[in-house]
Amino acid sequence: MNRSKSLAATSKSITAMARKRSSKIMLIFFLLLSLLAFLSFLPVFASLPSLPSYSHSHDLHFHLPRHQRLHRRQKIGVRKFEIAEDKFWKDGKPFQIIGGDLHYFRVLPEYWEDRLLRAKALGLNTIQTYIPWNLHEPEAGKLVFEGIADLVSFLKLCQKLGLLVMLRAGPYICAG
Repeated sequence: MNRSKSLAATSKSITAMARKRSSKIMLIFFLLLSLLAFLSFLPVFASLPSLPSYSHSHDLHFHLPRHQRLHRRQKIGVRKFEIAEDKFWKDGKPFQIIGGDLHYFRVLPEYWEDRLLRAKALGLNTIQTYIPWNLHEPEAGKLVFEGIADLVSFLKLCQKLGLLVMLRAGPYICAG
């Protein structure tokens, strides 16, 4: 009987040790998983890599320092968008793109201005949209740019409202 009590006590102690070890392993697993999740989002908060700013050969002032080039462009009214010093630059000033999608072909043209003004009121400065070629060319050689497919009117309206546009040309669109 002593032996069975001894075995039962040993069994209980082994079970208790296994539970403690299991909970330690689970804790370590949870901590590693949390660390992995944190590290996967870390690049989002890291600064962008430096990209060189290239001047075109037709720029006669490419040899000037950056601030003088920007000043000269502003004087002559040249509009420019570039990436330099880990930033976007629009017309010589640092610029942050705050964009959202508005698919012109999913909204009736009479509501475009309302929806764009709402997007602008939310703080957006850029509208992103696909160009669905199956809508604009339903049959080979037959182009349609009227009604909900009036891309030019949509772009002109965005320009009138002071919104930039990122066009995503097809042939495929990845929106549900």
